[in-house]
Amino acid sequence: MYKKILNIFLIVLVFIYIIFEELIWEKFAKPIITLISSLQLFQNLIPRILALNSYFILIFFVSIFVIVELIGIYAGILFISGHVISAIFIYVLKIPIAAFIFWFFNIVKPKLLEFRWFEFIYNYIILIISKIKNSSIYIMIKEKAYMLKKSLKEKIFSTRSVLKSKLISIYKLLKQKYKF
Repeated sequence: MYKKILNIFLIVLVFIYIIFEELIWEKFAKPIITLISSLQLFQNLIPRILALNSYFILIFFVSIFVIVELIGIYAGILFISGHVISAIFIYVLKIPIAAFIFWFFNIVKPKLLEFRWFEFIYNYIILIISKIKNSSIYIMIKEKAYMLKKSLKEKIFSTRSVLKSKLISIYKLLKQKYKF
């Protein structure tokens, strides 16, 4: 019984992790980080950031990171309490800040890893992520999610799709009505 409950709990955690990895990271945060990295303003900031004191970098990073996580926790509380729209809105507002802090982390990572306790926590988190990604539950859920995604794409975007033809007709109607 204990093992069954643990497996269900792990499946839920892995499923949540995959959703966040696929939706939040790949679709939203990664493009924002790419945009930030390409902007000249941020390119000019890199030498100045690297010239900062390691303790200042640590305090800045940890402060922003904690704020971002608290926003996420608050969004989770709102979601659980039934305020789904508010929770989604607040969580979406968190994404650009989180993307900035990931960009910042990638720049200052060597300085942050000078702190032994930070290096220990970082390596431990990387180890946990690696264990999750190599677990049989993760692989199983990832494969099923891939098959579901593939199936949905085939059904929605196939040339014979009823949904596709309805969307096209609605688009044409709106375009004609509002003369886009």
